[in-house]
Amino acid sequence: MKSTPVFKSLLLGLMILVTQYSHAHVMVAQHGTLNVIDDGVFMVLSLPVSAFDGTDDDKDGHLSKAEFDIYRAGIAQALKEKIVLSDKNGKLELKGLILSLVASHEAPKDPASQLIVMGKFILNDLNSALIYQVDIFGKQQFEQILDMTVKNKVKGLKQVFRLTPDAASAELFTG
Repeated sequence: MKSTPVFKSLLLGLMILVTQYSHAHVMVAQHGTLNVIDDGVFMVLSLPVSAFDGTDDDKDGHLSKAEFDIYRAGIAQALKEKIVLSDKNGKLELKGLILSLVASHEAPKDPASQLIVMGKFILNDLNSALIYQVDIFGKQQFEQILDMTVKNKVKGLKQVFRLTPDAASAELFTG
């Protein structure tokens, strides 16, 4: 089934709505997904806020809404620099970046320890090999891993891998 522009717009709208109004975990901490749909790769990640130096003004190990509002632009810039999908021609641009703090079920107004990151990479060549790299990890031991799942439903492909500071990239759908 081929996605239409209307379907893509509805999907993006739903993603925005979920991130703005959800107090639940959209993604398990330290996990991410990449979904290849038509000429794009849609990404959802849950990253630790401790990965973003200089954003925790009160040094509580969490990110409050006020801190998030102050540092949102810097966080977005760091994400665009440190999350890379490349094809044979180089780095693909990360577009439509959406950031949302992960609120606790028990205390939704408390500062967050995780950040949901969503965006889309536009593919230039649908048949080119892809390399995904993440160079943004938290300070705690358990924040030093990012478990990824990649799917291409049209081609019936699924790949699971783990990224760490020592193994921060993976080739997609090879071997």
